[in-house]
Amino acid sequence: MDYESFEKAENKVLLLYFLRQIQIPVSNMQLTRVILENRFMNYFLLQQGLHELISDRLISSETRDNIDYYTISEQGVKILEMFEGILPAGIKTRIGEVADAIRTEFRHEASIIAEYTLENENEYEVRCKIVENSRPLIDIRLSVGSRDDARHICSNWKEQAQEIYPQVIGVLLGRGRE
Repeated sequence: MDYESFEKAENKVLLLYFLRQIQIPVSNMQLTRVILENRFMNYFLLQQGLHELISDRLISSETRDNIDYYTISEQGVKILEMFEGILPAGIKTRIGEVADAIRTEFRHEASIIAEYTLENENEYEVRCKIVENSRPLIDIRLSVGSRDDARHICSNWKEQAQEIYPQVIGVLLGRGRE
């Protein structure tokens, strides 16, 4: 096997290994961020490997709220078990550490969603959600007059949703005025 082929194979095994270690669905953006920040491979090799693994059904893709989330498939686990040995022990250790450190962060990112869309030239729809176990706890849609307002609301929701949600529930249950 030439070096280029070995590198491609090793990169695919690395992606499968990471997805097995993280144990939760991961978006392309999250996966890209982790792989690039840790310099496991470059962007183009990552996207090529990801595309090939999905085509070969070694990675499953699920779309939620217009975002694709990836998990290792059963077939991917079997292939990983056969080829896991080509990954150096140091890389496996590093992937394990990274996966443990960011699992909670990824769960949080996946559970708090804020996005906006242009409705017409003077109106944006903002959608703010908290999702737990694939079920929405709260799903709010707002109309605002500017892109800046939409961005500001999305940013604040992502930073403060955990505080806003109980306040909204309290007000709706009549406990907000006590």
